[in-house]
Amino acid sequence: MILVKGGVTTAIGFHASGVKAGIKKSGNKDLALLYSEVPAIAAASFTKNRFQASPVKISKIHLKNKLHQAIVVNSGNANCANGKKGDKDALLMASVTAAALGLDKKEVLVASTGIIGKYLPVNKIKNNIPALLRGLSKDGVGFAQSIMTTDTRKKELAVKIKLGRSTVTIGGACKGVGMLHPDMLLERHATMLCFITTDCSISRKLLNDSLGEAIEDSFNMVSVDGDMSTNDSCFVLANGLAGNKKIVSKGKDYKIFTEALKYLAKELAKMLAEDGEGATKFIEIKVKGAGNAAEAKSVARKVSTSNLLKCAIFGGDPNWGRVAAAAGASGVDFDPDKTDIYLGDVLVLSNGASVKGHDTKRTAKYFRQKEVHITLNLKAGKAEARAWTCDFSKEYVEINSEYST
Repeated sequence: MILVKGGVTTAIGFHASGVKAGIKKSGNKDLALLYSEVPAIAAASFTKNRFQASPVKISKIHLKNKLHQAIVVNSGNANCANGKKGDKDALLMASVTAAALGLDKKEVLVASTGIIGKYLPVNKIKNNIPALLRGLSKDGVGFAQSIMTTDTRKKELAVKIKLGRSTVTIGGACKGVGMLHPDMLLERHATMLCFITTDCSISRKLLNDSLGEAIEDSFNMVSVDGDMSTNDSCFVLANGLAGNKKIVSKGKDYKIFTEALKYLAKELAKMLAEDGEGATKFIEIKVKGAGNAAEAKSVARKVSTSNLLKCAIFGGDPNWGRVAAAAGASGVDFDPDKTDIYLGDVLVLSNGASVKGHDTKRTAKYFRQKEVHITLNLKAGKAEARAWTCDFSKEYVEINSEYST
């Protein structure tokens, strides 16, 4: 696998664009389009929040279609909690885009992010669809910026892999730095939106399976504030233009493709945590020695959502007691008297007891760094998991106390 510069347009046959439609008060870009030159198969995953936004509901319906060729996205307005009108507006976004591209509306997926409970300015969207089409290009200028809300920087990545004699590319772009605690399920997780493209030839079922595997260890393990969004969505389009032998079984090629997709998803997930609203520090929680993978994830996830711990890290206070308390509240049955906790490489809890004489000055200095790693060893098995989050700063409160004004 080779890491390459790029994003959603790096794979063969994909074009993208982004424009200013006047949806955001800031005047920044807020309408984006992703397009495949040829019909593609799609897989997607959405929030488990019961209050699902209208674009989530419409995209779920459109995913029943066998092929898809475009995704239209707006930022600055979530189009959520708007009743039947919201559903109609989301469908209108897809329909107008489809008509302009000469497609059936069911071949277009839709996503939105922004403020909940305000009607979508559909006329602004309709009026700017022609500009979106004119701006479609291989460099995808504006797409990653147009999907941003309170993000401070765009988040995109691409990788290349060899499948037989063919080179396959996977590229992606995502956004989300607040109201971010995805828990997504395949049609079977501000808001996390992710768009992934690939020129790989793969069956629709296996694309769904691969995405499911990738999400579990990436986006479903990142949290900024513990609040699950109404709009969380992760899409992947595969158009088959790489010319590889079609992946129809979970053999070698499937494993290579899935490992690459997992890598891409994990790196994008880390970008989300690093750019959390008001974040000054990136935090990785590693749990090892768990009885099984589910238990490892539960403990890591619980620790990563501890507001007390996140505040302590912001203040540079190596209060590992908050790590222990969060782990113990995870609901996982482990033995505290066997548990170790490390702050960086400093052992602070050994077999359930505080390590007397550990270097507190060293841990305090470590917690003032931009990147903090915390490890828990439960000594109950061999399973491991990692979760990513950020600290809670005063700026986070400021951002979210003024967000809708």
